[in-house]
Amino acid sequence: MLNIECLPDELWLEIFSYIPYLDLFCCFNGINQRINSIVSSTRIKLQLKNNLNYEKSKILIEKFSEYIIDLSIQYYDQDIDILPFKNLLSLHLSHPTNEQLLQIESNYFKYLNQINIVVCSNDFPLGNILFSHNQLNYLTTCWFPTLDSYFQDDKIYQSNLTLRSLRLNYCHIKTFFNLLYFLPNLISFKSALVSITNSNSLISYPVIDHLNLIHLKILLRVNTSFCDLQRILLHVPCLEQFYLNVDKRNILTEKFYFIELANILQNGLLNIKKCDIRINLFSNNLKINLDDLRNISPEKYLAPISD
Repeated sequence: MLNIECLPDELWLEIFSYIPYLDLFCCFNGINQRINSIVSSTRIKLQLKNNLNYEKSKILIEKFSEYIIDLSIQYYDQDIDILPFKNLLSLHLSHPTNEQLLQIESNYFKYLNQINIVVCSNDFPLGNILFSHNQLNYLTTCWFPTLDSYFQDDKIYQSNLTLRSLRLNYCHIKTFFNLLYFLPNLISFKSALVSITNSNSLISYPVIDHLNLIHLKILLRVNTSFCDLQRILLHVPCLEQFYLNVDKRNILTEKFYFIELANILQNGLLNIKKCDIRINLFSNNLKINLDDLRNISPEKYLAPISD
């Protein structure tokens, strides 16, 4: 007759997947070398949604923080020391403190490959996490509120060669071109595009053709010019997937510059494979897909969007 220790490792891992993390480490860790090895291979994904949730997880955090690879703190009152989580691969902070951001900037989290920061102080230089000499060596995916206040002409920045996907809540076109320059291996970018000044013609932009960016998703706000969109498309010649949401709710259908937008899209999306464009007007909506792109006309496509 076989005993329980004869079970293969795969079955042990399956059994352990049904046991709460705290019970697993408290009850099974230390039985013998084999069980210790199986328990040690367990990796924890921890979500903290409120103070009560945090209090219940305190013992797990204090004793087994080295096993936590995915940490998500999703509430305002979150002044939590994140340094004990030295083996993190993914970190989500909905409203981080400056102290937490400084801990990330210090390059302490050697294995971190994904960071999501939803809202933080506008004064904190989030760009240091990406473009300083302390940048994270394995970071591939990032979501920040914005980087508009980061780039200055009198500073020296270090290119980030690992980042593949970047999402910003909003971004000025000059920031976008700086990102293209310092993120040469960027594949995917998502952001709302905003116009900070009315003198766009006086702004100098880095001259670059980004050959790796293939996925672009942007929102044009009410006051954003189509010229900004045209500048962007000229510098991403390898674009394959393009998602555009144009917010012009303050403009009537008959006053929308449809022909201007159509020319920009047809001339700037030469290698496109997937396209989804939505235009929100005062009293109407427009939807364009890839099949429509080369033959678009306002008479044919200005119709309410059906879900």
